[in-house]
Amino acid sequence: MSEIDPIQFGKLLNAVETLEENVESLTKQVQALNHQITSGRGVALGLMITAGGLGAGFSKLMELFSK
Repeated sequence: MSEIDPIQFGKLLNAVETLEENVESLTKQVQALNHQITSGRGVALGLMITAGGLGAGFSKLMELFSK
């Protein structure tokens, strides 16, 4: 059996630590988003964005038909 290269092992440990930090950060972000959605702010923001998009689309449609 070949021995583990210490440099490669160190790189692997660093990658695992970085991955763990990123997972913890993403977990916090998901929890924050979940809190916003459950509190209603996320839903209200989504409705405003949707309404704006529908209004712009309808306006463009009317512009195309009026020519």
